[in-house]
Amino acid sequence: MPVSQIPTPLPETVASLSYTLSAWDEEAFAAFAEGRDPTPCPACKRVGFFGPRVVGAGAVRFRCCRFCGFYQAVDEGPTKARPTAHDCEQWPEIARARYIWWAPPGQESYRCPFCGQTVAVSDHLVAAPIDDREHPWWRVPQGKTRFYYARFWENWPFTKGRVFL
Repeated sequence: MPVSQIPTPLPETVASLSYTLSAWDEEAFAAFAEGRDPTPCPACKRVGFFGPRVVGAGAVRFRCCRFCGFYQAVDEGPTKARPTAHDCEQWPEIARARYIWWAPPGQESYRCPFCGQTVAVSDHLVAAPIDDREHPWWRVPQGKTRFYYARFWENWPFTKGRVFL
């Protein structure tokens, strides 16, 4: 897939969204403890790709969408993450497309979770699903329940047990 020269910008309606630690706690509790249905991304409105996440034993708490790249860390404004895919043999395919690793703003490299190599973000950029109308993730059903998405994502070993990608 060619990388779009002009990725889809965030809608103006989300540019001023605030995101506090208490909001993150509420989203995480709703998704993981209460088992509520997944919520749509505030930017692209897709369901099944957006939700609260944490990295580094709680060091970084954020919410993001793995369809459009919406990214918002606690106490920061919304921005876009950059879509990448490593070319190692172990890199998985999910829902008929290569898995996309979203690099947050400022991240220049990451360790591939499948082969352990250092991946330079700028060398592995791919088109975001929102920028590629032929991307298979456009066919992921929308408006379904938590149970539906849990069953949908469990079809691939890397996403087993998730309610959003």
